[in-house]
Amino acid sequence: MSSVVFLQGPLGPFFAKLARRLARQGTETHKINFNGGDRHFGWADHQVDYTGQYRDWPSFIRAYLIEHRINAVFVYGDCRYYHRVAGQVCEELGVAFGVFEEGYLRPDFVTFEWYGVNANSRTDWSLSAIDSFEPRGRQPSLEVGLTFWQRTKYACRYYLFTRFAQGKFPHYQHHRGRSWVAEGLCWLRSFYRKGLYKLTERSILPRLAGELSGRFYLLPLQTRDDFQLRTHSDLLSIEHSIDQVISSFAANADASDYLVIKHHPMDRGFCHYGRLIRTLAVQQNVEKRVIYCHDLHLPTLLDHAKGLVTINSTVGISALLHRVPTKLIGRALYDLPGLTHRGDLDSFWRDADPVDFRLFRRFRQYLYELTQLDGSFFKQVGHAVDAATMRILPVVGSGRRVAAPAAGAASPLHGGL
Repeated sequence: MSSVVFLQGPLGPFFAKLARRLARQGTETHKINFNGGDRHFGWADHQVDYTGQYRDWPSFIRAYLIEHRINAVFVYGDCRYYHRVAGQVCEELGVAFGVFEEGYLRPDFVTFEWYGVNANSRTDWSLSAIDSFEPRGRQPSLEVGLTFWQRTKYACRYYLFTRFAQGKFPHYQHHRGRSWVAEGLCWLRSFYRKGLYKLTERSILPRLAGELSGRFYLLPLQTRDDFQLRTHSDLLSIEHSIDQVISSFAANADASDYLVIKHHPMDRGFCHYGRLIRTLAVQQNVEKRVIYCHDLHLPTLLDHAKGLVTINSTVGISALLHRVPTKLIGRALYDLPGLTHRGDLDSFWRDADPVDFRLFRRFRQYLYELTQLDGSFFKQVGHAVDAATMRILPVVGSGRRVAAPAAGAASPLHGGL
């Protein structure tokens, strides 16, 4: 019998539903909980609470994988401390390491890759691999739609149960570094601001789609705690990225162009950059050409944008779909010749490289077939569980252990879909 371990998953019941499905297929499932929220949403044949300290985790997970003859470990995100260490131990022991993440293509997909996601992906993203790929004809099967309220409900439950069981997990350190009280208050503030901005910013989108159409660059901000920022860029913070982009825009963009800075919706209640943006814009003498906004319809913005600058957000892939010239200031798997601007940021405003849309279509199908699962962690969960099971069982169902591919090599573990 094969055995698998689930560590921390996305908010909600996705990991529990997947564990039940694998158990019904004959796989022995294990769940390691790090706090009360994990325990509340968790399910497995065997559940264990990890109550040790950071320094003891490497030896604990190594011993657990060996003792229970584990064939695969599953995590949500590969950069959290517990997951990063688990990935290293899995690679040393020859245990498959499956990483789930928000969809590279949103909002109707979930990402699943073996051994790493985003800039840690082991998939071969070279142009030669994309060109030689023979599509299997997979096509998206559903539309998920907005998931804000489901996320919010799961977040509230998760942090409440984390608080209730805090005494049983005295050494747990959350990857966001905020208390459950602060987290809850931020979500309440997010509700308030969502309604507020719907009223106060209602005139911005018609202006961008009208008189400013084709005359603005879009900077979609990422979350303050995004591991994409911390791990896959050389930037110090979101504030640093804002400073860098405004300075470059002011010095190099045409005097008739505008810069639209869009706040990340999941960070709405956690931070606000209005004062910083106003200060930097005044310093650079572009205060009348910089617009800060929140919950504007992204596809409409992309339909009218002149270009897009991002650290490494998957919004960049959406921009390519809309044929919007795109510049990355971090590292991402889609930063390829023919897709994104190859020069530096200063040159982007003056002479942006166009999107090779034929290449993008090949890239998107390659990415979709190898890394995306139809469905969501928050809605249409059953579809994502079905797709994940089909991707996982060919590997863990045999009970075999599979060595990780070398970095940059095509993974042998993409089969099943």
